[in-house]
Amino acid sequence: MTDLERQNYELAFHISPTLDEADVQKTRQDLEKYITSHGGAVSFVKDPERIRLAYPINHQLNTFFGFFNFNLESPEAVQQIRDELRLNPNVVRFLILKQKEVSKSKQDGVVRRLAMAEKRRTRMAKPEKPTVKQQVPKADEKAIDEKLEEIIDKL
Repeated sequence: MTDLERQNYELAFHISPTLDEADVQKTRQDLEKYITSHGGAVSFVKDPERIRLAYPINHQLNTFFGFFNFNLESPEAVQQIRDELRLNPNVVRFLILKQKEVSKSKQDGVVRRLAMAEKRRTRMAKPEKPTVKQQVPKADEKAIDEKLEEIIDKL
């Protein structure tokens, strides 16, 4: 099959928080091997990093989260990858998503909108010119002391 007939996918995964960093990286490499062993080509890897979960998964409040973008020729290979992921005890949860093909014009539109939004943010974030404070003439200390004495005497 040609590259045009290959389907793009994303694999998002949570790895057990009880593992140390070396085991987390080994598990990530195992997941990548699952994909490549079924004829997939990994195009992007987000290394797992420890995150706090919004709700517990298997009584754990933290996991290592990462994801892959990859492409495959056959949908049957996706099912085989799912089966292998289910058997891996270090993978707490995973999700494989089929990515839609985005036309060039839509990509350009998205890039243009993001650039415009960035311009607006930078325009709004520009520091305002510092306001010039009007200098108030300093009052005579003796006059203030005399007034204070008068007020105190009246009490």
